[in-house]
Amino acid sequence: MQLRSSGPLLALAAALALLAACHEGPTTAQCFEPNATPYNFDYNLDTNIVFHWPPSYMPLRVYAESVGETPANTRKGMDLWVGAFRCHELSYTMVSDSTRADIIVRNPASLPTAPPAHMVQMHADSDSVGACEGVTQFDTANGALVGPMRSYVATFPTTDSAAAAACYHFTTAHELGHALGLLSESPDPNDLMNAVPWRLVLTEDDRFTIQLLYHTRSTLGPPPRR
Repeated sequence: MQLRSSGPLLALAAALALLAACHEGPTTAQCFEPNATPYNFDYNLDTNIVFHWPPSYMPLRVYAESVGETPANTRKGMDLWVGAFRCHELSYTMVSDSTRADIIVRNPASLPTAPPAHMVQMHADSDSVGACEGVTQFDTANGALVGPMRSYVATFPTTDSAAAAACYHFTTAHELGHALGLLSESPDPNDLMNAVPWRLVLTEDDRFTIQLLYHTRSTLGPPPRR
């Protein structure tokens, strides 16, 4: 499913975020990127579906499948998003046991098929310069996640190794943005969270949007931790 952006809903979400921030302390404004424009972070134009990992889950436990550069790309991507925050809202640790992870990153031969009919799935796609594609999936029940965020990055069959390596680099970071709660795509082609990411750089708008998200009330609860 392709995720889209909406100006009116974005304005509402941003206003709610700033309102909430006003009650968190006099220095909260220091946590936000100046002179930036946010994009939507709710799911598929639905302001009732907003998610970010709570402070009690920090550091997030991240598992990267030991295939090729997947672990290195995952660390680089997570470091990029951690660096977006001015007030230390996000931290992570890599774990070797996927059953104890909050976020799982895999590099399959192809993207996974749809889950069983009884499960609710939401996903966000990316297609980076025709070399690879990614998807992030999560399942919900009773207003909360029931398992980890799962991100997958796979090449197209005709992709050469050099193009695949470059694509994996920034597509992994893009999918991690979704796994952290950015459930919409940016309309700006320069943003990492655009539907077709092409470089491993966060713009001011990428940083501002995830900063706002982590100062907005989440409508979905996190999954139980093991």
